[in-house]
Amino acid sequence: MKNYCFLFASLCGFFWSCNGITGEDEPLKPRTRTLQLAENSLVNSSAAFAMDLFQQLQSREGPNQFFSPYSIHLALAMAMNGNEGETLEQFRQVLHFEGMDMEEANKAAGTLTRFLMELDPKVRLSIANAIWYKQGYDLDEGFASRLREAYDAELAALDMANPQAVDIINKWIENNTEGLIRDMLDQVPASAVMYLVNAIYFKADWKYRFDERLTKKAPFTTFDGTEVQVDMMQLAEATTLKFRRENGMDYLEIPYSTGQYSLGILTSDEGLQEKLEGLDLESLEQFREEAEEMNFLLHMPKFSMRYKVDNLKEDLISMGLTLPFQNHPGNFTRLFANTTGPLTISRVIHEALIEVDEKGSEAAAATIVEIVETSAPGVPSFSEYKLDKPFVFFIQENHSGVVLFMGKLGDPSLLD
Repeated sequence: MKNYCFLFASLCGFFWSCNGITGEDEPLKPRTRTLQLAENSLVNSSAAFAMDLFQQLQSREGPNQFFSPYSIHLALAMAMNGNEGETLEQFRQVLHFEGMDMEEANKAAGTLTRFLMELDPKVRLSIANAIWYKQGYDLDEGFASRLREAYDAELAALDMANPQAVDIINKWIENNTEGLIRDMLDQVPASAVMYLVNAIYFKADWKYRFDERLTKKAPFTTFDGTEVQVDMMQLAEATTLKFRRENGMDYLEIPYSTGQYSLGILTSDEGLQEKLEGLDLESLEQFREEAEEMNFLLHMPKFSMRYKVDNLKEDLISMGLTLPFQNHPGNFTRLFANTTGPLTISRVIHEALIEVDEKGSEAAAATIVEIVETSAPGVPSFSEYKLDKPFVFFIQENHSGVVLFMGKLGDPSLLD
């Protein structure tokens, strides 16, 4: 059975060295606050969706994966707003919005996203939304106002037949991911009537920097037991990190900046894939809550990963979101004020990138939802810890528990 390893990342700031602050005498403090009840519900919804999608994507071939469940969740939540009846209920179930009406979910999505972006002044985090709709069509005013107010979405009419339409969307994504994601959309089909797009960008320095002079080639054991050489980073000295060992799994938390965001790791020597199949939100929360501070001399690989899914359609259908992809009369009845032909989602495209080096981490992701008209109108003691085997990773915010990115690294030799 293949071994995987969870790497939970949480995001926090810059201006730190291996031994602490390198810049200002008094570091800027994160702007934490107590989350509202609806925001907590949204965090749980997003995390549950993240776990569902992660398990679903394990069926895809390839040892390495990286994606942003938060980006996909937001894009689908925007699409949800154009529906009612059965289709709306399917969106609510798959996005885990049970117990929340649309107004509550929208408001919480807006306030939570703004909270995340404003939380830590040392972290560069931007989350942007945009919607392009077919020129000549009139948006439903309720749909438009909800997306403007809750998601800060940019809305614009677009001549879908213009060859430059694809460039307009791609340029927006490039600008909102600091140039990391380019030419994501390949074409705009003649049947396209709307694109709902989310883009997210994150950059943070480690709280304790890795010393570049100590980075050297070292073995990494892949899923099939093969050893490959990687650039293995090392902290200059033992550092206090949170750690928990439970049921044959290790949880390790590597802080960024002030510690408000962190990179989390879950790994195992005992067949991690089997253990991941039983991993749920409760057990993950238990790892995070029961982790204790310990001293480690940490070794971890330096890597860069780009991952793209050309269409999440079959994955989302397997998760229960079936009607929006079918020619169903109840689909997207609240998108436009004018009469249209039957509307369906044709593609949900997702692309993500992460770079992890001695200084910190940089990550970006974008999600495109394409809607078309189908017809006219007991913890042991360690002094060293090596991440020299496969791991799964995600970037999370520690105060709220929001999962922004997820991925897995199984064979670094296959990366660019």
